[in-house]
Amino acid sequence: MAPAHVAHSHAAVLDADAAQAIRLHARYDTGAPMAHAQVIIYAPDDSEQAWGLGVADRDGRYEFIPDAIAGRWLVQVRQAGHGVSAYVEIGEDAPVLITSSAPDTWVQRALMVALVAWGALGTALYARSRRGRSDASA
Repeated sequence: MAPAHVAHSHAAVLDADAAQAIRLHARYDTGAPMAHAQVIIYAPDDSEQAWGLGVADRDGRYEFIPDAIAGRWLVQVRQAGHGVSAYVEIGEDAPVLITSSAPDTWVQRALMVALVAWGALGTALYARSRRGRSDASA
């Protein structure tokens, strides 16, 4: 008779707590996710020192459970020179309120291009006028 084989396994323990998590979903204005973007979180009582640091997943998602500190939490997500910020209002008895900085619209981009072009033109004209004066004085 063959000896009986006994399967041994490790015991498993699971602790579960109900908590209000903040779920972030960072993406570009094209809809592409900010995959593996840097996430920086600031608590309301300390805007200098980061409360938490993390990395979004490949879909641009990140989740955290803030401490029970009422106030305005700042969340920043950055990747490759792009970034977005959001404020998460947490009240003692109030629901969570999230306000985010909106991505640039085409009007804002067009205005920025026009202002840069205007500045470049002004600089070029100024340099040209200075060169003309220095040639005349020689």
